Amino acid sequence: MHSSQTDTLLVDPKIQQLVERQAQAWETADSKQIIADFTDDCLFAVPGSRFRGKQEVKDAADSYFAEFMETKVTIKRIITNGNEGAIEWIWSEKNKETGEKTQAEDAIIFELEGGKIKYWREYIDKKSIS
Repeated sequence: MHSSQTDTLLVDPKIQQLVERQAQAWETADSKQIIADFTDDCLFAVPGSRFRGKQEVKDAADSYFAEFMETKVTIKRIITNGNEGAIEWIWSEKNKETGEKTQAEDAIIFELEGGKIKYWREYIDKKSIS
């Protein structure tokens, strides 16, 4: 389970499951599962890039999977308030070409519409690890 350290008492179980599905989809390089949880008109933002709509998000995920492997996501915290929330997770990855491993502390702000992600914005603090 990804959420061994997550406080689940106050989190809507549907949102908890959505976050866990997203973590698992990134770990298993499943771009179809990633976009299954997004609205058609979603906005997915990471530092330096914005992707609008499911196809742009899928293309961005596929580009990531072409470059990186061994993605691991450890959910630290989920905070929700109605249809909005925040996630803290630890993300690690390995560059396929260079073999360099990096780890990031990632904070995500999200907004749901009809149980799907309409807005997902990541704030990433990345560092190389040996």
